[in-house]
Amino acid sequence: MTFKIREPYFVDDLVVYFINEKEALVTDYDCRWELRASEDSCECCTFRFRSRVKPGFICRHIDAIRRMKQQS
Repeated sequence: MTFKIREPYFVDDLVVYFINEKEALVTDYDCRWELRASEDSCECCTFRFRSRVKPGFICRHIDAIRRMKQQS
């Protein structure tokens, strides 16, 4: 599956909306908060705090983007 820029995709309970080849806006399907994320970074609090303690940690938003890119 190839993904298109500026088209929403469901990944489990998240909506992934790529704004360019490397970044996407990711949100829960029933939430208004959009988080900017890439394959190695995310604005969410979970990633910001946990990645300091555990290098290599990925949040579910990063995981969703990686899964979309693996399918393409």
